[in-house]
Amino acid sequence: MRSFTSCQATEMDRLLWLSLLLTHLPAVESMNRAENCVSQPDKTIWEKTGEAALLPCTISVDCSAEDLRYEWFVFKESVHYRLNLTDNKYNLSGASLQINSLQGNDSGIYHCAAAATGRAEACCTQHVGTGTALVVREQADIMMGHILLSLLVLLVVYSLVILTFILKKCGCKTTVHRRMCTTDKNNSSKKLQFRDVLQEMYSRRNLEKSKHTARGNSTRVEAANGELDGSTDDIYQNV
Repeated sequence: MRSFTSCQATEMDRLLWLSLLLTHLPAVESMNRAENCVSQPDKTIWEKTGEAALLPCTISVDCSAEDLRYEWFVFKESVHYRLNLTDNKYNLSGASLQINSLQGNDSGIYHCAAAATGRAEACCTQHVGTGTALVVREQADIMMGHILLSLLVLLVVYSLVILTFILKKCGCKTTVHRRMCTTDKNNSSKKLQFRDVLQEMYSRRNLEKSKHTARGNSTRVEAANGELDGSTDDIYQNV
């Protein structure tokens, strides 16, 4: 009796594990297919207000044969919801989404989703993309960015002009200073040469005066000596 009961329990355990395995395999298969079924570009799309944006969504070949229903979900800063694709604002091009008349509040991360319908074995299988970021910039923000960029360029140009002017001015001052120093040196040299010439002339003049004075004195001495000799002769004659 115990052996029969134990055999029954063993069979029940085997059936339970088999049912769990059969349930687990389709789930794993659908997860693996979900990873490759829907693909979105991993990038940020920048657009301006008032324009249209196209968010690509590609379905793999393995899933394209199925009867798929496409949905789009958006995740914003504080809210997330499913898009109403019947609205004129949104258009589907295959699985890709086109958003018309963009506004600033359309910025967010958009996820493409595909749900299999029709076949019983494929029913309720969902595939979700990794998401694409959309950033909508206001025209005022764009204009402000252009204005700030222009002001930055003007500031750089103005700084370069001022710097060039200062460098040129300093260079001119240095050149003038060098010229003035050279002129002062030349003037000093000329003054020294002129003073030397004057001293030379003065020395020569004094020398000539000295010579002339010496000649005059010698003439006077000779005349005095002549007179003295004449008077001496007269004295001797009188005696």
